[in-house]
Amino acid sequence: MTGAEGAGGLPHRESHNAPVEGPPGGATPRPSSRRRRIVLRLVQAAIVAASVYFLAAYLARSWSSIEDFDWTFDVGWLVASGVALLAYYFAQALFWWLLLDGCGAPSPFWPAASVWGKSILARYVPGNVFMFVGRAWMSRSRGLAVERVTAAMVYEQALGLCGALLAVAVLFPFWEYRPGVTALSLLAIPVLVAFMHPRVFGPVAGWALRLLHRPPLEVTLSFGKVLVIALLFTADWFVAGFGAWLLARAITGLGVEALPLVTVAYALAYVAGMVAFIIPSGIGVREAVLTASLSRELPGGVALTWALLLRLWVTVVELVFVGLVVGIEVVVRRRGAA
Repeated sequence: MTGAEGAGGLPHRESHNAPVEGPPGGATPRPSSRRRRIVLRLVQAAIVAASVYFLAAYLARSWSSIEDFDWTFDVGWLVASGVALLAYYFAQALFWWLLLDGCGAPSPFWPAASVWGKSILARYVPGNVFMFVGRAWMSRSRGLAVERVTAAMVYEQALGLCGALLAVAVLFPFWEYRPGVTALSLLAIPVLVAFMHPRVFGPVAGWALRLLHRPPLEVTLSFGKVLVIALLFTADWFVAGFGAWLLARAITGLGVEALPLVTVAYALAYVAGMVAFIIPSGIGVREAVLTASLSRELPGGVALTWALLLRLWVTVVELVFVGLVVGIEVVVRRRGAA
């Protein structure tokens, strides 16, 4: 899925020329802080274990419907799904590169894409903090100011969320037409656009960062630039939804009429994963949203099987993407040094 999963782990700001030092005077973290971290890890492990248990139990109860379902396997649709999801990730890396430039931390594209790609693999580590810290550290090692990189990460999280919600608002009437709910979904579009205005986003972001004990934004992007990038994020959700539907088409024969439903479900699953940022990569939460959304088109057990296969398939695509951008960056760097 998109490349980011909640902003709870954004790094503290520091000068990119300052050395990395430990706590002053050799001080160690307070015992209470260590206890909180241990409790948090235990809670995360318990939630993940419970999620896995309930998913497995649901699969066991639905096993007869899974066995009786007329599964398909179309290699062409599967390859098309992989291509679409790869395009989604390349677009996400492009948006990250644009945000770096807008925040005053310009970088060549391939190094920026390589750092972004390697950092998203840390989403599967409990806590989600390693994705942000890792990206900040790798960017700093390439000469980028951490405070500017942090600002770009804040915008990436906010615009990714707004893009997902905009995609849901646009497609909801095509998914299920209910006059009242449709009116609310369409009303959400100007509200989300207004939220992205610097006079609104700046104070809200500052408030959120204070809650997380993080320094304020170093830079604020213009409304025009934010709006363009938000629209790009929104368009990319259509690409991601298309890739998810292609996988469903490949293994279940799901018709094209379900494409809006799958796209809405995929975007909503991303939003749910961000809300449940305490859970590594939203394990269990995303599958629950996807299964519930597709239960009208597929038997529940089949929908859950597709959701689990989608997570596995997306992970494979992510690994391919990271291998590609890292390999291309190495080739470009060697050619530049030759």
